[in-house]
Amino acid sequence: MADREQFLANIRDALSSSNHSVSPAQAGAQPPARPDSVEKPPPSDLLAQLERTAALQSWHFTRAADENEAAASIVEIAKEHGAGRVVRTAHDVLERMALDAALTEAGMESVLLAETLGGLDAQARQDTAAAAAVGVTGVDAVIAETASVALVPRRGMSRQASLLPPVHVAVATADQVVASLDDVLALRLDALAEAEEATWYMNLVSGPSRTADIEQTLVVGVHGPGVVYLVVIGE
Repeated sequence: MADREQFLANIRDALSSSNHSVSPAQAGAQPPARPDSVEKPPPSDLLAQLERTAALQSWHFTRAADENEAAASIVEIAKEHGAGRVVRTAHDVLERMALDAALTEAGMESVLLAETLGGLDAQARQDTAAAAAVGVTGVDAVIAETASVALVPRRGMSRQASLLPPVHVAVATADQVVASLDDVLALRLDALAEAEEATWYMNLVSGPSRTADIEQTLVVGVHGPGVVYLVVIGE
């Protein structure tokens, strides 16, 4: 009990000191710079860092010169995994590459996983995603420091495409690669300031799903995709 009282007394002393003791430098200090005002590394450095960290996080990393090359890469990935059906989100980058046409030409079904999916209800969309071999999404940002892709759920951007199929392919453009999580938060602040309907909620995907039991035995792919690909378009 004496140890507990001493512990609490130390906390009270520390709080009291911090509340009433401010140095002149602190009093005149400027607030921290917003993350978007910090000098950013050159794009080539960010992409090089991303490629290194992606390997450490077990991403299969691919560079594509343009949307057509990216679409061809996705078709090859889907073939490799024996996909008869691929589900995707409505991200602009997937629309620009005409992914549906490329998959259809290769003999696979491409399904847009959105609220307008043939009038299917939420359960039917979930079942469709769960039955697909591959899920393809765009991203809202990619963090070079941790090889994490940020996905903001909204209309046409269902998380199910990145969570339910055993294989997830995330497609980004080079200008979506940022240095750190601080940069992603700055982007979200800007988006929230401009949008009438927006949310702070987002998913950060940092490689394949991993879990471990009490004996610290690592198992991959139990609670999400066991294989993940990151396709980056541009230089």
